[in-house]
Amino acid sequence: MSILSCRSLTFVLLLTFSSLGLVVPNLANACLFLLTLLGIAAIFQARRERNWPSAQFPAFRLLCFVMASAVLAVLVHQIGVGSFVFRELDRPLRLAFFGLVFFAMWQLGAEQLDRLRWAWILACLLCFIKAWIVTEGGSLPNSGSLGFMAGIAFSNAALLLGVWLLLLLQLPMSRLQRWLSIGAIILALGVTFLVKTRGTWLVLPFYAVFFIFYLRQLSMTRKVMILLFPLLLAGVGMLSSEMVRERIVLVSSDIRSFADGTNKETSLGQRFQVWQGSWELFREQPWQGVGRDGFKSGLHRLADAGKISQTVAELPHSHNGALFQMALWGVGGLIAWLLIYFVPLALFWRDLGHASVKVRTYAAMGVSLCLGYWVFDFSDVMFFWVILNGFYAINLAIFFRAIMHAKQDLAGVRQSDQV
Repeated sequence: MSILSCRSLTFVLLLTFSSLGLVVPNLANACLFLLTLLGIAAIFQARRERNWPSAQFPAFRLLCFVMASAVLAVLVHQIGVGSFVFRELDRPLRLAFFGLVFFAMWQLGAEQLDRLRWAWILACLLCFIKAWIVTEGGSLPNSGSLGFMAGIAFSNAALLLGVWLLLLLQLPMSRLQRWLSIGAIILALGVTFLVKTRGTWLVLPFYAVFFIFYLRQLSMTRKVMILLFPLLLAGVGMLSSEMVRERIVLVSSDIRSFADGTNKETSLGQRFQVWQGSWELFREQPWQGVGRDGFKSGLHRLADAGKISQTVAELPHSHNGALFQMALWGVGGLIAWLLIYFVPLALFWRDLGHASVKVRTYAAMGVSLCLGYWVFDFSDVMFFWVILNGFYAINLAIFFRAIMHAKQDLAGVRQSDQV
């Protein structure tokens, strides 16, 4: 396969993934695996041309190791228990594909990566349509599932797309694209209110604080407006929908019911119980963890002992990313969880003050991805959902590659000015 055809196929796959991956079953997985194969082909091409990403992107090897750290944590567990089960590697391997995906898009130009914003606009529209259909226009209470994705995972991903489009408004674009982007941002926020997932709304104050830091040249008045924006959204949601109002008001009553023991089976109460159960499982096996099969049996054992309810023992995960990784894979799982979020976050963060607005923009998009996943993990387990592993790996690769292009373009302009 020629370089040109590989490049074209990679671009088509990225467009397909970015626009349709959240709404078409199995499409995101197919795109991830095909991009991985193209990355393998790109490695052989790079060997012939002696053109390795690590030569221009020193952090590439570090990131490849970090994204493979979850695989290492699982292998340490399996060696410790003396049992190898491949399905336990399924989700971690999708994160480890980051390096191959990065290789696949190595030949893509900056213009091709910039066109992905059109795919994100389309994705926001399709996500809103799907959420509208499944929730019957928002008339249904909190939706547990939107087809092949959990409602909270779907809502989280849709909000991320909206945040990226918001950050991209800093860059030059046509008037049509600007208005379409603004419309898509509104639709992304609309998805969260249709699905009514409180875990998604939790990220808004964190984003508000980040935007104040990132846009520190703004006046104090505008900074206050940004801080108040999450409260404004919550107020609009409460006024426009009785069910949204109930979801927000129930937070305090659920906490009180759990604290005084009157009702521990509320939505938040079950989360508190499964957090306690996950912590107990980690304490039992802190170094190697209990494994995926041992998690469910461990919860049932705790339920039989009266430490958690039988209903909670049926939950598929901990509703907390850190506790889930700790329970499954022990200390290694916790270390991998920290590395996968905070190493890329640190690499993006250092470029927030770059001279190029394009570098700053894509760096901010990268920060929003890492920060968003981390906050979402407080109430859910992002990497439990198969599609969100590929979503994280592919978009990390997109943002880092776009930053490289922007830096190279700036260096080229400076050299031409000197000439």
